This record gives sequence, C-alpha cells and structure tokens, in this order.
Amino acid sequence: MDEQSRAQRPTTNSGTLEHFSTPVDGVDLHWVRAGKGAGSPVVLLHGWPQTWYAWRNVIPLLAPHHEVYAVDLPGLGDSAASPRGHGVTVAAGLLDGWRAAVGLPRVHVVGHDLGGPIGYAWAASRPGNVRSFSLLAVPLHGFGLQEVIAGAGLWHFGFFGVPGLAEELAAGRERVLLEHFYAHALATGAIGSQDVDEYVRAYTLPGRLANGFDYYRNVDADTAALTDLARSSLRMPALAVGCGPAGGSAPLLSLAEVASDARGEIIADSGHFLPEEQPRQLAAHLLDFMAGRFVPGR
Repeated sequence: MDEQSRAQRPTTNSGTLEHFSTPVDGVDLHWVRAGKGAGSPVVLLHGWPQTWYAWRNVIPLLAPHHEVYAVDLPGLGDSAASPRGHGVTVAAGLLDGWRAAVGLPRVHVVGHDLGGPIGYAWAASRPGNVRSFSLLAVPLHGFGLQEVIAGAGLWHFGFFGVPGLAEELAAGRERVLLEHFYAHALATGAIGSQDVDEYVRAYTLPGRLANGFDYYRNVDADTAALTDLARSSLRMPALAVGCGPAGGSAPLLSLAEVASDARGEIIADSGHFLPEEQPRQLAAHLLDFMAGRFVPGR
C-alpha cells in the first residue's frame, strides 16, 4: 500500500503528521513523524489492541523538543506482516533495520504494552543504536509478566494463544472485542468512539487481528529470548512508568532486574492505556528523563 496516497489521515492536536512507508527485509513498515529537526530522535512503540495512533496526544508534547517517530508494529496497523512471524525479537530486528533505512542515529525508544518488550529486545540486542529505553505499563516476559498474568487473571493470554480460535470467533465482531479491552483497562474516558473507529479500521485490515494474536502465541519463545538477553544488564539510562490501578509498580520492579541504570515512576490516576489517559504527565516524565533531569515523584 502506498501510504503517501491515503486521502484521510488521523491527526494530532497540532495538526497533520507526515506519514511514510519504508520496506525493511521485504516488510513495509508504516510510520509517522513530527518535530523534524527539533532534537534527538524518539521512537514510540504502541501496544495491543492499538496502533501508532495511541500516541496522538503525546506526539505534539514531545515534538517541540525531539524528532518524534511512531511506528506501526510489524503486522499491525498499516504495517505489513513479517514472513518470519510475530515475536518481540523479530519485531525488534525489523525496527532497527527501519532505523537504519530511515537514516536515524541512536534513538530513544519508548514502548507501551506490547511495545515494551519489543523495545527492550531492541535496546538489549543492539545497545549501540539505542540512547535510552522507557518501559510503560507492563513488566517484561520472564521478569514479572507471567506473575501479573496469573495474579490479575488475564484470561486473554490463554484464549489468544489457541491457534485459529480467537480470530475465528472475533471475525465480524472486532469492535466488540476491542471495546471490551478499552472499557475494562481504562481508568478514564480517554478512548472515545472516533478513536475506536480508527482502531477498528486498523484491526479489520486483512490478517491484522491474527497477527496480533501471533504475538501472544509467541510468549514462551519470547520469554526465553528476553531471559537470554538479560544475561547482560542494560547499561543505558532506563525508565519504567507504571499505572496505579493497572499493575502499579510491576514495570519498575521488572526493569530493575534487567537494567543497571533504572529509575521509575507511577502515575496513580491512569489505567493501562497510559499514553492516551495521561499524555501530559507521561510526556513530562519522558522529557525530563531524556534530558537527564528526571526526579521520581516530582
């Protein structure tokens, strides 16, 4: 698909973004850019069931200070599927290939939900290309994720893990499925009907729902891969931001196990969908962190 030819594009509060599509190892990755030339590049990685659009309210807050890039993860949104499947290490490799193809130097990587372990895999496997890493609202595979799944009764990990079943049952009911997750994981009304429309558009594209479930089906392999990567501690600055009613300090405890320079914060009045629920608080923490002036609790 030619991203440049799309007539209607979601926008941020500051206006229309630049949309691009870049082929990496035969996989076309869709991405948006704002703040060109403003400062060191920041790459934002979304979670499930979302796309780059999850960052729509964060981007204009970061763009005056940094070049901001938000990428649709491989197989999701307007990015094509990977022929090698969908797991965090495969995605991390494609994203670093995208960085090189776009001509970016070392980047700050920020990952929410599924984007968190992908961002960690990127930072841990290619530390020379990543300036800092931020983990939002999720613990890592092998470092707290399984405990959160069991403790919070996150049924969907098992359901999505059954090959073929979830996509068969969800076909034609994508909006029902997505709205369930937004309704049950939000502490605010930050995702409105128009926002759901955009997510439904993205997840009803051919194969996108199944690609998302593939990430869940790869949890065991990803756990082994991240455990192996964690044998060497992250040396770059690392930040974890948790959400009060949605996992609390779990991301902070997780990151402390794999990074030697980890610091953390909890945004008490946010549910799981942190970039949409509390964009101003989040952006303030990220800007302080990337500028080297982060102080927890400030």
